[in-house]
Amino acid sequence: MLVWAGAALFAAGAAVWEPVTGLGTETQFWQVGAFDEFLRGSLQGVSLSHEGSLQLAPPTEAVFDPEETLALSLAADRAGQLYIGTGHEGKVFRVDSKGHGKLLFQAKEPEILAVAAGPDGNIYAASSPEGRIYRVTPDGQSSVFFDPKVKYIWSLVFGPQGRLYAGTGDGGVIYQIEPSGMGKVFFESRQTHIICLALDRAGNLLAGSDPDGLIYRIDPQGKGFVLYKADFPEIHALALDSQGRIYAAALGGSGSTPSTPFYAPQTPASTEPTAVTTITVTASGGEVPEEPASQGQQPTPQPAPQRQPGTQRSSPSFNRSATAPFSAPPAPQGRGALIRIAPDNSTESLWSSDKESVFGLALEGGNVLFSTDGSGKIFRLSPSPDGPRLTLVTETRDSLATRLLVEGANVYVATSNVAKLLRLGSGPVAEGTYESQVKDTKFVSRWGTLSWRAQIPAGASLEFYTRSGNSERPDPTWSNWAGPYRDSDGSLISSPAARYIQWRAVFKGKDSASPALDDVTLAYLNENLPPQIRSLDVSTGGNRTGLGGVSVSGGGQGLVVTGGPGVSGGSPSGDRKVPTTIGWQAEDPNGDRLIYTLYLKAADERDWHIVKDRLRDTSYTLDPNAVPDGEYVARLVASDEESNPAGLARRTELVSAPFWIDNTPPRVELLEQRVRGITAEVHFRATSDLSPLRSADISLDGQEWRPVPADDGIIDSRSETFTVSLPDLSQGEHRLVIRVADIAGNTGIGKAVLRAGDRTGRD
Repeated sequence: MLVWAGAALFAAGAAVWEPVTGLGTETQFWQVGAFDEFLRGSLQGVSLSHEGSLQLAPPTEAVFDPEETLALSLAADRAGQLYIGTGHEGKVFRVDSKGHGKLLFQAKEPEILAVAAGPDGNIYAASSPEGRIYRVTPDGQSSVFFDPKVKYIWSLVFGPQGRLYAGTGDGGVIYQIEPSGMGKVFFESRQTHIICLALDRAGNLLAGSDPDGLIYRIDPQGKGFVLYKADFPEIHALALDSQGRIYAAALGGSGSTPSTPFYAPQTPASTEPTAVTTITVTASGGEVPEEPASQGQQPTPQPAPQRQPGTQRSSPSFNRSATAPFSAPPAPQGRGALIRIAPDNSTESLWSSDKESVFGLALEGGNVLFSTDGSGKIFRLSPSPDGPRLTLVTETRDSLATRLLVEGANVYVATSNVAKLLRLGSGPVAEGTYESQVKDTKFVSRWGTLSWRAQIPAGASLEFYTRSGNSERPDPTWSNWAGPYRDSDGSLISSPAARYIQWRAVFKGKDSASPALDDVTLAYLNENLPPQIRSLDVSTGGNRTGLGGVSVSGGGQGLVVTGGPGVSGGSPSGDRKVPTTIGWQAEDPNGDRLIYTLYLKAADERDWHIVKDRLRDTSYTLDPNAVPDGEYVARLVASDEESNPAGLARRTELVSAPFWIDNTPPRVELLEQRVRGITAEVHFRATSDLSPLRSADISLDGQEWRPVPADDGIIDSRSETFTVSLPDLSQGEHRLVIRVADIAGNTGIGKAVLRAGDRTGRD
């Protein structure tokens, strides 16, 4: 039987092993070769094909730098000249075919969210907030063309007969404006914002909204029909191909973080600390009085319609900064999708992400180009018999690619932070780099070889470098880049052992030929950590009287000892011996197989004695006939030697609290009994050689057992006396039985035979 003999527990050095760094024998391999795997890295001058192959990207040429923070809109005229609308200072720049740019116009308002080239040769620029539509002549003369009295003007598109359509917020109204500047409400969406507009081949107007993510088709008479409702709140951009298919960029989503902010207007300088706030725009009700346009022009817009009560208002996915300059965009945090709507109105999601939002959208022949807020990635979707194939064309990295425009054979990209106009070239750059994501190997690891599969044309080259560290992200505590590694069959990595590692590939082309990298494999071995013994429990193998055992639990700051439940009623066990079971919980951080050795030592012994070697189970039951009664301590040793070579295995041990093996029941003796008539008083003594007593019960004439207290008020020592008073016995012979249990679960029995007289007092 089992007795807890004290709360002083120890772990005998806690872990016993040689002071060398052993390593597990199972090599692990980190392989990167699929499109999604390569996409987690960082590309500079490198493209990623749909097959998951890295090669040099087309050049990204900086065409024009307006020296502004935000490029919010982009358009081209019939002569191929480009127009960039910027933020903070409300400027419009014109860039000719040779890349020479200059300021064409500056509005009073801070943002130019939309620009359009008119059939009359003029440029039309929409300013926000509280903005207007300006008409700007080729020589830079400007006038207010139309003033809709709305908060935002998000989009402009010219339709038949030279009519201009304007999508606005925060009333969600589309205006139709005649060449004369006279305008009217063309369509009331009952949305907060009309973000984008486009025209289909039949002359219908397409419109994307916020906050319900609706795509409308509106006929020339202003009758609208909802083509599609996205699972995202905002339709940010629209494009149509020659077959009448509609492509839509949707972004945002319930529960997602807003997409990367790039609308951030300039406000007056302040000496107060700056802050970033999100503005939810709300419009006042009622009609808006007309104001005369400048230079004698008198547009007559209809008032923005009243919004229905209870209709929710929200702003599109952008933040407005209190002051300039605009801070760097954070890591990609948005959600987005690219949707295609066929002429029969069937829809298909071509691309989606829980981390990136789509901003720029353009068509390049049969290809679809779109840009995201994740490092300014630019993707190309190409048709194939097996479905569209996705290619990551390039990354603008430090800039957010806000707008895409295909003009002739050129693809132009407008970026923000800082604002630039870029042009994608047709041939590969001479050199590019790819940096993998950081690999967490979970433990300090030793590195093996780095190998890869690639096609390298004559004159081209591919080199690799590695670095390692023990912080989650590379910082100054990481090692320097080691390399170059040039043996594709396996180059030994020279970076120091650490938990984290990253590799870099440097591509160098020759003429128009580029290396093509298909996959990379990095081998590593985790440091062999010692096993961990979480708990060591010692308990009775059976439960003769409902008494549990002593639980010794390891982990944290020490060990915990838990006693078993109290003695319950039941029949005495006599001399039957109950085995003692030792159980444990252990694990290996490296996942190695563990074997155990169990030792036992009595209180009068100096050396440990093996009970069982090479155990694979997590418990062992002692033979009660082979272990004498007495005080003992158990010791468990866990080893990972079966998973590691000799000399490199690790082991850990844990020692239990002292406990008693006690199979001897308490002795119960009758000290005295006195009977007077029908009243009796009986005195017992119970004694245990090893275990403290724990409980006592009595039963008269076979009736139900009931507890009886010790004479000193508590049953807690190896010897206790008990007094049983029986005040009202019936006449005749009675049998009183007392049952006493120790904390090891042993039970001793005693009895007294009583003869009670009648109620007159006769014995």
